[in-house]
Formats: sequence, C-alpha cells, structure tokens
Amino acid sequence: MRGEVLLLRLILNCKDFLEEILFFSLAGNPRLTATHPDMFAPKWKKEAKLLDKAAKKFLNYKRDLLDEKQIAEIESRRDDLRNARKSNNKDECAEASKQLQATCEGALPRHQSQGWVEENLEVIFVAIVIALGLRAYVVQPFRIPTGSMQPTLNGIVATSVESADDFPSFAVRQLQRVSHGRSYVDLVLDEDKQLKAENPIEEVQFLHFFTRTYIHFKDGTKMTFPGPKTALMSSKGMNFAAICGYPTNEMTTQQRYRHYEKASSLGASSISLDIKNKNQVPYLNPKLPAGTIVARGYIDTGDLILVDKISYHFRKPSRGEVFVFDTRGIKKIHEEARKSGGIAGSHYIKRLGAVPGDNLELRNIDLQQAGDLYINGELATEAGFLKVMRKAGDFAGYKASERLAANKTFTARDNRPPGMNEYIALGDNSYNSSDSRHWGTVKEFNVIGPAALSLWPFKSGHWGVIK
Repeated sequence: MRGEVLLLRLILNCKDFLEEILFFSLAGNPRLTATHPDMFAPKWKKEAKLLDKAAKKFLNYKRDLLDEKQIAEIESRRDDLRNARKSNNKDECAEASKQLQATCEGALPRHQSQGWVEENLEVIFVAIVIALGLRAYVVQPFRIPTGSMQPTLNGIVATSVESADDFPSFAVRQLQRVSHGRSYVDLVLDEDKQLKAENPIEEVQFLHFFTRTYIHFKDGTKMTFPGPKTALMSSKGMNFAAICGYPTNEMTTQQRYRHYEKASSLGASSISLDIKNKNQVPYLNPKLPAGTIVARGYIDTGDLILVDKISYHFRKPSRGEVFVFDTRGIKKIHEEARKSGGIAGSHYIKRLGAVPGDNLELRNIDLQQAGDLYINGELATEAGFLKVMRKAGDFAGYKASERLAANKTFTARDNRPPGMNEYIALGDNSYNSSDSRHWGTVKEFNVIGPAALSLWPFKSGHWGVIK
C-alpha cells in the first residue's frame, strides 16, 4: 500500500506541474487569456482554489491513513468551499476555508508530519524505483568494453606512449576527458617488486560501467590500472604481458606451448600463476626491478550507448542491425575469459548477421582470408555488411574462420522450442572480434534489444543514432 501511495504522489505532482505549464501558456496567449476563468479573479478566489487543490492532494496522499467518515467530512468541506466561491461571497468563502483547513489538520492528530529529510528521501526512493523500472523494461545503458565493433563503435582502447613528457597539459587532458572519455596513466615502480604468487593481476567491475585492473605484489601493495586487463596486457595496449611474461590470446598455438613448457622448467617457486577453476596461467617474469613501466599512455573509454528494450516485443530482430544480448548459456565465452584470467562480460554487442533460418557463407576469399558475406546464397545488401566488405577506412572485410571458414555454411536454426531460435552475431572488426564464428549462435532468450543511441563520448565520431 505504501508503495502505491508513493507512486500516486509522483503522478499527481507530474499532473500539477503540467497544469502549471498550461496555465502560463494560456497567460502568454492573448487570444486564450479571455477563456481562462481565473486569469483576472480576485486574490481570495485564487487562494480558495489553491486550498481546495491542497485538500485534494491531502486526501490522495493520506487516504490509506484516513477512515471513511473522515474522508466524507473532508469532501463535504471541499463542496462548501467550492459553493461559497461560486456564489462570490467573500465572507462565506473565508469561513469555508477555515473549516476545511481545520478538518484536514485535525484528521490525523497523532500522525507526525514528515520533515524535510523524510520528504526528500521519499522523492529519491520514488526516483530510484522509476529509474530501475525504466532500465528493466524500457532502455538500458551499456558501455562497450572491447574493440570488436570498431570503427562502427569504440570499445575501451589503451595506447602506450614512450615518455610522460608527451602528455598534453592538465587543461587539455581535462578537456579530452569530457569530449573523448580519455584518461592518462603513468604507472612506474619506484622500487623492486614481485608479483603475488597467485592471481596477481585481477580485473574487477564496479558500478556496472567501470572496469579496473589491480596489480597485486608479494609485499601486499597494489597498483590500479583504470581499464580492463586486456588493455593492460595486450601488445596493442600497454603491453605489460611482455614485461611480466604472460601469455595472451595474440600468441599462436606453438608460442603458447613453448610458454607453458618454459614455465614447467622454471618451477613453481620462480613463477606466479593465475588460478581460475582448473586453469593455471603462468607469469614467467614475476620479479620486476625499480623503474619498470607498468603502464604509460592514455585510455579511451568505450562508447556509452542506450539499448532499446521495447522494440523486440513488437517486432522481430532485423538482419544487419546492431544489437545487444546477454551471455547466459554461451559456455565458450566464459571459458575463454577464465583461461585468460579475465571476466566475461554479462552483455555483448555485435551486428546481427543472420536471423532464424538464414545460411551464411564467405566467398571470394583472397590471400588475406578476407571474404564477402553471402546470406542464403546471395551477397549481403544491408548497409552494415557492405561497409565491412568494402574494406574502406579501418574496415578489413570478413575473416574466414571456424564456423565461417572457407567452403563452410553456418546456419541459424529456427522452428525450435520457444526462446531457442538462433541468431548469428558478427563483429564489424572481423579480424579482432570474438563472435559467433568462434562460440556459436545466440539463442532467442539471450537477445536484449537493438542499440539505439550513442550517448558519450561526444567526439568519438559515433554520437547519435546507431546504424
């Protein structure tokens, strides 16, 4: 009951706000001014009307605390006030106002009125409930963590620089933080350090939008890198993996085999380990001398987008649009994340490559293994696919691999149990995208909605409607 009353209060406040807007709109329009009955009414009439409105609010707000007799008495006093006002009798109106005010004040003599703290907490609580409702059923914010959709949409990108002297001035850095979501980092060891024996580099998400990576040392101290572990370790990022001897997904199978072989020869006392379930990933160089540059450069935040969670209730997902889905039940996504010592994102964003019943294949594959996408035997015509196939700018074509290898047909099955129809997700950055080619199809129950708007950063080149 209390929650219903809070919601009712919010609705009434919105209604009153709209009424005030309408009133002032009428006041500013000479042709409509004459039709508004209270425009030139005397002050006592306006005050009587405001008191009647306040009594109505009181009834709506406190109805759960009043009995039927009290409600009837207040309604009767309101009738008396309205009749006195209509009769243009100022003295009767004043007496009716006095009686109505006394009736309302005496209706809850033992009920303590709310102070400013309680009132503000109530407003905040209602606002939070509404925000959560909007997020659950209408729109959901989502920050892109990886570069799998570049250059259509940006993920978190780390860029190393040779010297901190290359950093711009403080004022320029603050401007870039606002416009580009760019932050600068310079992490250098001031003394000899050794990585902790187990799980020394840990990726943590907080407040849903932010990812931090902690570098833990044997002496109990730690450093904080303001980005995901991949941005810290990758050769395309800060390349800390090369310093501490950590295997990355960029390695070939042969290179990874040699890495683990060397770890076995060094022995457990000379290395550190990422231990995730049954997987153990070694750091071959856990001892780091003073002056080691852990990370030096800048990090561009991933695009913050709004996901439309309503559309798919009224229409089917369309081939070629950018969409967001959750990763529940897609086992390979989570397995790969555990192997690399990271955390799989709860949601992914890709381009919808195929809807249930579609067959995909790559043709015209050249020496670089970039091909054209064919859907149901015909060259794809959707704008998003054409951008990738043209290989213009940063687009590099579609890479043939695994389920979309040369001479293979990849099918999104339909006519399955409810919620189990299949969709195929493809990243626009085909050469650096973990997508359905690798971990399989997206089930219907995983689909969240189309990516609607890019909200921030403003200078990413993608601000506005997502295409």
